[in-house]
Amino acid sequence: MPLDLLVLAIIAGFILYRLYLILGQRTGYDGSDQEESNIISLDAEREKHHMKDSTKSQIEEIPPFIRPGIQEITKVDPEFSLKSFMEGATAAFEIIIGNYAKGNLKKIERLLSPELFTEFKAALEERQQQGHTLENTLIRIENVDVQEAQVVRNVARLKVKFTSEQVPVVKDKNGTIVEGNPNK
Repeated sequence: MPLDLLVLAIIAGFILYRLYLILGQRTGYDGSDQEESNIISLDAEREKHHMKDSTKSQIEEIPPFIRPGIQEITKVDPEFSLKSFMEGATAAFEIIIGNYAKGNLKKIERLLSPELFTEFKAALEERQQQGHTLENTLIRIENVDVQEAQVVRNVARLKVKFTSEQVPVVKDKNGTIVEGNPNK
């Protein structure tokens, strides 16, 4: 389905952009300028999925093909944890999918690159002009894979592929299904 591919491409772009903006810029929470921050708390999403904090004594299982990139990242940020990153990326994926379907772009604008936000906005405007609504049910996230990890100009970049099962249903203003099947 073209919608699934678009969503996955958008998510990958979002993650790369967010890492570019955030990783390595802060060394810890200092409690100041919370209003101006680009950081969105994902704690509620993490708790929703019963995510547990990893301890330093636990050894993370890192696939061999990305190990050199992760080692580069930990040189720049010794506190980096792939497991924590993946939990945050998964929570962000769910937030973006849900708010995009509802048309709440303001809630996810800070999670998207300017280019991606423009694409989301254009798609939402087109959908609204046609009088359509999108109901997207995220059934499950089947797999989350880091495909690339590197440091570019002292900024970590990770490419993450999300494989998910979703049920997108587009309805017209009368509630008639235009595209999709809610029973699949």
